[in-house]
Amino acid sequence: MKTLFSVIALLWGCLNLASAQDFYLPVSSTNKTAIASLHRASELYSNVHFKEGQVELDKALADDPNLFMAYVYAAQFGPRKERQAVIDKALALDATKLNEAEKIMREFFVSWKADTSAKSAETMKALVAAYPKTPQALEWASLHSFYTDKNVDAALDYAQKLTKMSPKFAPAYNTIGYLYMNKKEMDKAKAALEKYIELAPKEANAYDSMAEFYLNNKEYKKSAENYDKAAAMGIADAKERADKARAMIK
Repeated sequence: MKTLFSVIALLWGCLNLASAQDFYLPVSSTNKTAIASLHRASELYSNVHFKEGQVELDKALADDPNLFMAYVYAAQFGPRKERQAVIDKALALDATKLNEAEKIMREFFVSWKADTSAKSAETMKALVAAYPKTPQALEWASLHSFYTDKNVDAALDYAQKLTKMSPKFAPAYNTIGYLYMNKKEMDKAKAALEKYIELAPKEANAYDSMAEFYLNNKEYKKSAENYDKAAAMGIADAKERADKARAMIK
């Protein structure tokens, strides 16, 4: 019986690894501990747990200082003031050992080093073209289109493709919600954020985002209620925003 349980555990681990590999872009590292920390960091960053994500990223780099994709995460999600130093560390790694995804992102780093306002459109097109069945490629393309290039339509197109490929990837609906808010299409924004809550009911950020939607829609009571939920679930400054929303109720 013990042997049977061991086999089942091994198979379950393999299935989880296969699932992760299906979602995430490949890395050239063979350090499984570092890769696991990298994937945990990705999940945390996607749900706006930046401090916790940084902890996992630090673990990944401690286990494998040559893990190129860890520097990509650090540049994309870490403090902007540290971006150039992170890029320098990434570019110092041996480029001959990188896979195709890493080489594509390395070229973007070269552009970012030369010009901090460099657009990401061509890099993201190349990444998605190289990995058309990898959801993370679409996630990064959507986020870069939105935050780096300020191209809402391109970001929305990538995000919608992501939800078709990975319909249960909750953070994509958060991105879509904000994109529709940006376009003043509030009904579609609300539907997307409701989907985020449905898929990630234990994520404080889901309620924080919905609270911001209601605030923008001048539904202050509902905004305060959702900020209260976010605060109760651990977002420290959500309580202050809840109080401000309540103060706006007529």
